[in-house]
Amino acid sequence: MQEEQLQKLLDKNYMPIIYRNIKKFRKESGIPLIQVAEKLNVSYDYLRRVESENDLVKTCSLKLLIKFSILFNRPLDDFLKE
Repeated sequence: MQEEQLQKLLDKNYMPIIYRNIKKFRKESGIPLIQVAEKLNVSYDYLRRVESENDLVKTCSLKLLIKFSILFNRPLDDFLKE
């Protein structure tokens, strides 16, 4: 891989992609947001923020991302795909 391509990948902001995929995979699973919140032991409002494209200060820990991966039966790298 060329240095320029590598740097572009390293500099990329993956968080918006991850958040969009969380919402996409939840909808594909058919699990309502409130049930996801209950299963993952987080608040409904927090998950609503994670799925919101307008909330620019939200965060998602790696631990929570792993839980999403398990719940939606998706490999972690699927959350990084555009």
